Amino acid sequence: MIGMLPRYFRRRVVVQILALLAVLTALLQMLELLDMTTEVLKREQGLRGLLYYAALRTPAEVVLMLPMAALLGTMTAMHSMARNLEITTVRCAGISLFRIFGYLLPVALVLAAAQFAIAERVLPQAENALKEWWSATAPSGEAATRLWANTDRGPISIDSVSPDGTHLRGLRLYGRDAAGLIESRLAADDAQWDGQVWRLDGASELRFPDGRLQRVREPTRTWETNLRPDDVLRLDVARPRLSSMMLADVIAGARVGTQPLSYYRTVLYRSFTAPLAVLVMLLLALPTAASQPRGQTGSREMLYGLGFGLAFLLVDGMISALGTSGRLSPLTTALAAPLLFGAIGLLRLRLHERI
Repeated sequence: MIGMLPRYFRRRVVVQILALLAVLTALLQMLELLDMTTEVLKREQGLRGLLYYAALRTPAEVVLMLPMAALLGTMTAMHSMARNLEITTVRCAGISLFRIFGYLLPVALVLAAAQFAIAERVLPQAENALKEWWSATAPSGEAATRLWANTDRGPISIDSVSPDGTHLRGLRLYGRDAAGLIESRLAADDAQWDGQVWRLDGASELRFPDGRLQRVREPTRTWETNLRPDDVLRLDVARPRLSSMMLADVIAGARVGTQPLSYYRTVLYRSFTAPLAVLVMLLLALPTAASQPRGQTGSREMLYGLGFGLAFLLVDGMISALGTSGRLSPLTTALAAPLLFGAIGLLRLRLHERI
């Protein structure tokens, strides 16, 4: 009997979490589609386009909703078991809340690993695919916006980009000297990515040696830079979704970024600590199991759990904003909220063990 308890607890909690995750993701997707349906239909994509848009947005919504689903799913499962006197029976057998937490720890670890895998592998590709599709289906009369980026060869401007980011039109590269002053300007009608470097057509370079103006024309030339097609697609995205390897490449200068380095350093640390939110939510929800089957304690414990969970998301978001703007160190930004609310969750479990 005791040996079956861990599987029983895990099954009850997992079913609740996955059901609530599906509901919350569907609700968020419905609200987003209400806002985006008109834009998709303007592109003459119809129902198929709406479904494709929803599919590409699903990974981001799952990652966003998983911590809240873990909180609500654990609370509802524990509250239901407490009302049916299952928790009372288990605790009378000498099984503590900390032991129940140990039963559920593998669930939190599996969900955290799934969240990390989706954020690392699926989300960047889905975002790129959505950006490429959105650009390819843009109305023909929609004006292109000039893009700017700071590459390892200097700042550049691009008049327009192909949907897949491999063809640039109206490229201008501004070279700088050691003092940071502009010493040359390279303009090209077209730039085509061949898998390793950019091939420029109709290139014309202006140089300013010793105050004199020189013009050099080259029908074709190569341009080696850290700018890649997938980087091009993210130039107009305020908060791009990048894997940890991509973030490390941006910090090392192997990829182009549009944000300050403090942003990428903070996001890199948070990419490894963000899955801890599932574990923190489970800790904050578990005291619901200590509620009495009769009376108001069950509702009160659920309100406490919900309040602490929302406070965790709020504090984590505020600290993240401070970190990405460079006001806090990346490590502090990544660990502050999980450690603080993890400690609160453990303290609440300890207090309920004494009751």
